[in-house]
Amino acid sequence: MFMKPEAWREELSRRGVDVRSVPDPLLVGDGIRQVAARLAGVGTPPERLQRLQQELFDETAFPFRYKGRETYTAMEAFQRREGNCLSFTNLFVAMGRSLGFQVTTALVRRAQATEKEGDLIIVNDHVVAALAYGPNWFYFDFDRRPHERPMAVQPLDDLWITALYLNNRGADELRAAHPDIALRYFDWATKLAPTFAPAWGNFGVARRRTGDINGAFAAYSHALTISPEDPTILGNLASLYRATGHEHEAELALKAINVANATPHTLIVRGDLEFAQGHVREAFRLYKRARALAPRLADPWVALARAELARSRQERAKADVESALRLEPDDPGARALLREISGTAAVPPPR
Repeated sequence: MFMKPEAWREELSRRGVDVRSVPDPLLVGDGIRQVAARLAGVGTPPERLQRLQQELFDETAFPFRYKGRETYTAMEAFQRREGNCLSFTNLFVAMGRSLGFQVTTALVRRAQATEKEGDLIIVNDHVVAALAYGPNWFYFDFDRRPHERPMAVQPLDDLWITALYLNNRGADELRAAHPDIALRYFDWATKLAPTFAPAWGNFGVARRRTGDINGAFAAYSHALTISPEDPTILGNLASLYRATGHEHEAELALKAINVANATPHTLIVRGDLEFAQGHVREAFRLYKRARALAPRLADPWVALARAELARSRQERAKADVESALRLEPDDPGARALLREISGTAAVPPPR
């Protein structure tokens, strides 16, 4: 599970990954080792790691700025003092290992963290740090957003941890409109973790963005052999079917989604299809379910606003889009829709 740097590089090279372009996300430097020893204090391994986590959350002890979309290695996060929850987890795992503890990363089995980019959905799975001590596992979560308690976790080996880092980096590049760079990251991620279904799904998104439609279909197909009911992959597959004029196949893909396990964005995609077919009540049910599942996300409010506007309910549409902007003041979709609703009236800048 835990690999020395030399073994890690050899295994990456053996699997066809360019070791010159992929940094070790858990590499430990002297600075990390010194700070970890100072912050962790003394005690049993779980006690020291719990104290270390508390100190890392204390900005007077360790200033760190949470940035939801930037993924860094442990060394980068330590030097920059910023990053997302995966960056923070990488740093914590590296610190724990510098203390001699067998800390690893674990994949949380709960609703995926998704982001909507146009008509596609990008997946970043949530992780926690984990330590096996005696008969028990101890978990350390660095996602500061409110969420439900995870029902199960999957401890990962170092190749999987590297694949998670590469998957996140690929998502970062997709958001930056660099699908050609994202392709390399997703390719390497799937080579290191061949059963990592979200990475295969994101691989399909990147292939579609670069115009490789057949490659996108192949990636989605492979992802569904691993996770046949994955709502995000089915939603992206449906989007691709619709873009290529296969409406019937798109409808079948969306109908295959188990709504009880769907992500908020997949519920919105399915609601869009229902609304386009004239099933207004069902569309609103799906949008409201998405809103209930992610009450702090702007996208369900935007979907409701678009549907209300299409029904000529301008005031209700405006109220919904204003709710979206209260949650995410700089959301481009919400701001564009408010301009549409308001006509030529100026939209106030985000505060």
